[in-house]
Amino acid sequence: MDKGAHFYRCDFQVHTPRDANWSGPRARTDEEREQFALSLIQACRLKKIDAIAITDHHDFTIFPYVKAAANAGIDADGKNIGEDRRVVVFPGLELTLGVPCQALLILDADMPLDRLSLVLEALAVEPTDPADASLPTTIRLDHIQSLAELHEALDSRSWLRERYIVLPNVTDRGHGTLMRSGMQAKYKNMPCLGGYLDGTVEAKVGVGNRRIFDGLDSNWGNHRIALIQTSDSRSETFKDLGKHSTWIKWAVPTAEAIRQHA
Repeated sequence: MDKGAHFYRCDFQVHTPRDANWSGPRARTDEEREQFALSLIQACRLKKIDAIAITDHHDFTIFPYVKAAANAGIDADGKNIGEDRRVVVFPGLELTLGVPCQALLILDADMPLDRLSLVLEALAVEPTDPADASLPTTIRLDHIQSLAELHEALDSRSWLRERYIVLPNVTDRGHGTLMRSGMQAKYKNMPCLGGYLDGTVEAKVGVGNRRIFDGLDSNWGNHRIALIQTSDSRSETFKDLGKHSTWIKWAVPTAEAIRQHA
């Protein structure tokens, strides 16, 4: 098997039927969640998407089902798929922070499942009942007032250090974006090397923000970041899945590999 570094087409903002704004039927039972997961992985293969992150709001409940579907290595015709051709699934969260802004937290693809609840614990997030069909209205994590504080909370767990990456929302005029008037200090002092867009660079980055992201604006700390395009997929038809993707190179699918891209 070729273990060298290759480029992978990634969509790092993919939601599940647990999302409060999901379009389509919910998946409450194990069987329904397994079927959703299989459908999602098949859609990734049809759309030639190599890697996704499951990023429900403050919740990991359906991630294990999607991970299992990808690891099964069976295509729509029931044929075996080689390990090097399976869809990579990263565990993640969409966070609503007291900064205020939204951010994606993406963990190593091989993060043990029994550690995911401990990630919520590190963030002081009260887990939602896994039996619930949908998540409640998102409660903002007001105790996290900066992206530096978010990193400190995560780094307080030694096993989690260097196994995650935080990507704040930097979409022009987007919901929960960091790129608003008065946010210069929060941007300047953040340890993040990248940010995510709800769409493409061409459509979602204006001239002023382009200069900021290129590290050319001293008012924003000459802080250069990489941009990750995402689709914000949240429909049973997967119509937006992979619509806005990013090519990232790695030999092993880790948060560090994404950070190297940044």
